[in-house]
Amino acid sequence: MQITVYYSADASKCAQLDVQPSDTVKAVKQKVIAMHSPPDWANTALLGVKGATDYFENRQRLAQCGVQEGSVLKFAYARNLTLMEKVEMSCQGINTEDTYQLPAMAISTIPSKYQ
Repeated sequence: MQITVYYSADASKCAQLDVQPSDTVKAVKQKVIAMHSPPDWANTALLGVKGATDYFENRQRLAQCGVQEGSVLKFAYARNLTLMEKVEMSCQGINTEDTYQLPAMAISTIPSKYQ
C-alpha cells in the first residue's frame, strides 16, 4: 500500500512510501530518516497522523495504528530532554509539561575559602 509522509516544516516536502500493514512504525521512521537526515539536536523521531497530536509507538504495526492505503502521516524530529535540561528550562519560566523530582542537593552560602 502507499502512504504519504510529510517530513519537514516546509508543507510541500513529503514522500510517497510503499509499505505493508505488517510494517512497524519504526521501519517507516527508518525509511524517512534515510531520506531526510536528523539535525544535530534531535535524539528521537515521531510519526503520527497528520494533524493529530498523538504519535505512534515504535513497535506498533501500521495496521494497529489504523494506517491504510492513502493515509497521510507526519514525521518530525524531536528531542527528549534530560532532567537537567528540564530544570534549566523551568528556571527560565518555560513549562515542559513534565513533572520531575529534583535530585537531593545541598547549597552552601559560605564562601569556599571558609569551608
